[in-house]
Amino acid sequence: MSVHYAIDVALFILAFAIGIGIRFSGESRLLRMVPLDYYPSIIWGALVFASACYIFGLYTPQVFKQSLLTRALVILLSLGLAVLLMTGMFYLNFSTRVGRGVMLYSTMIAFLGIMAHHGFILRKLSQFRERIALLVTCEQDEMETKVFDTVWAHCVELVGIICSPDYTPKTGVRVLGDTRRMLAIVKDHGIDRVICTQHGLNRPDLYSEICRLRYAGEVVEPLVNLCEDIYQHVPLELMTPEWLMGASQAPHMLYIKKTKRGFDIAASLLGLLVMGPVMLLGALAVWLTSKGPVFYRQTRAGRFGRPFQLIKLRSMRVDAEKNGAVWAKANDERVTPVGKFLRKYRIDEIPQLINVLRGEMSLVGPRPERPEFVEELAREIPFYKERLMVQPGVTGWAQVNYPYGASIEDARRKLEYDLYYMKHMNIFLDLFILVDTIRIILKGGMSEEEKERLPHYSAATSSATAVESATTTAASHTKT
Repeated sequence: MSVHYAIDVALFILAFAIGIGIRFSGESRLLRMVPLDYYPSIIWGALVFASACYIFGLYTPQVFKQSLLTRALVILLSLGLAVLLMTGMFYLNFSTRVGRGVMLYSTMIAFLGIMAHHGFILRKLSQFRERIALLVTCEQDEMETKVFDTVWAHCVELVGIICSPDYTPKTGVRVLGDTRRMLAIVKDHGIDRVICTQHGLNRPDLYSEICRLRYAGEVVEPLVNLCEDIYQHVPLELMTPEWLMGASQAPHMLYIKKTKRGFDIAASLLGLLVMGPVMLLGALAVWLTSKGPVFYRQTRAGRFGRPFQLIKLRSMRVDAEKNGAVWAKANDERVTPVGKFLRKYRIDEIPQLINVLRGEMSLVGPRPERPEFVEELAREIPFYKERLMVQPGVTGWAQVNYPYGASIEDARRKLEYDLYYMKHMNIFLDLFILVDTIRIILKGGMSEEEKERLPHYSAATSSATAVESATTTAASHTKT
């Protein structure tokens, strides 16, 4: 995702450098001087172009099967937005004005170069399927082969299984050999990655073979890592305390404590400046159409479960919770007509930027939940309280990948995305989430049809060890 974004930015800048060279060929003195004056607007144009491509979904796996013509139209539209911004910068004297000749040459070169890049992406992804071997030590391990025929059939190929010497396969899946020849099997069959379950990792007699394979430069990973790499979420069925220990060490404390906080302050101030007029119009609409306060304050659980008052534009009736806390749901009858519009385009959440400035929230993080719901969900969902270990966010990885949740199952699915974010959080992922949030807002949210198409690991084939471990850990968290 980020690699393709960076390549498009580089191709855009290179195209304008070539366009300048073509336009001013023979004028060596001007060619040496002008580019430095052009580059501020060119760089901004490149970033706007790549961001527009991201908003339109060109870097997400779900659209890699779209036609090249559709992709070309999106690229043309994104180039138009970038050129429009650059033109505005020229006339506002933020950069030296680029002539029409340079703009024409450069835009054509950029389109051809970027189309070649995206054509390569489509061709490579349509032909490539990662070759996987599964390490099998028991019947539960062998059951995991069903996942490769369903969830991952389009992107990976299960070449076969590698069995421990003391296990005889029960199904007709292809057996590549036993673990004593693991290195030779990987070499002979061109295996890209060996996947193992928790059972295999817990076998002391296989540990030396696994280490030998890794020291030989081959990739050996738990099944949960395959989910992270392909779908960017962490199935709770595969969660273990060991995974949590490793994930909690992944984010750099300097980023969490300083860089992320500085980014939050700068971005929230900019957001209030840009979105302030929209928030005021939303507040006026609430005031004119519904009796009661314009702003709504609600207690939410912050980092480590500390309560804080979340601020939103009121989108429901004043008596929405006269009988106690109730989960929000799709087509909630408590939502006012204006509130439906505000919620659809997330306008009601703009005041939360004030919570960000106060340090109660981050711009990006797990969605803050109500304390009473946290306790209820923690009793039902393993590892639920782990999401309280980081600052809650206005938007987040779960929010851009999964629609509004209205059930325990939805909360469970969202937690899988939150856990992925907690392990992989960094400034670049935060930026992509913010851009993705704009895309979701412009679409008006994720539809139920899109929700049904979201890939998900099948609980029916989950490792018994992982489930038992998750249940035990969840119980201990609930007590604390």
